[in-house]
Amino acid sequence: MEDARVIGRFPAGTATPPPSKSLSQRAIICGALAARRGAGGESLIRNLDFSEDVSASLAAVRALGARTERQGDVLRILPGRGPGAGLIDCGESGATLRFMLPIAALDDRETVFTGRGRLLERPLAAYAGVFAAAGARFSQEPHRVAAQGPLRGGDYALPGDVSSQFVSGLLLALPLA
Repeated sequence: MEDARVIGRFPAGTATPPPSKSLSQRAIICGALAARRGAGGESLIRNLDFSEDVSASLAAVRALGARTERQGDVLRILPGRGPGAGLIDCGESGATLRFMLPIAALDDRETVFTGRGRLLERPLAAYAGVFAAAGARFSQEPHRVAAQGPLRGGDYALPGDVSSQFVSGLLLALPLA
């Protein structure tokens, strides 16, 4: 072990991990929800992955009333104008659809989700059961998915074999129920 060295101090420095699409989507939604609840502040999110799926999440929070400004890899989310239109285009982003369905169901107005490709064929039955048990409405048709609340606080149960996106969607929405 002639090449071994002992470092006499704790290493220091800064490391920036590569951006994560999934974490970027969750951060955008959290920032928009924080602004939605009238905190009056803004959220700054750095090191975002501006993929097509992240762009779909941005469009979704804007449709629900958030205001956003992008400067390089920094996104600024500002308090919005309140509830937005009742139509959200998720593109081909399954995460956007699964995260936003429970958030849309917080409102007593129907929100319709559209998308491209096979997005609307993806399994969403876990939400059908959860919404029905909570008194909210959910429907899935070949060219649209719809949710209508109000989704209320309480105990929720999901099968253990579903995607973490369903759990994340509920965890994002239910503190506001």
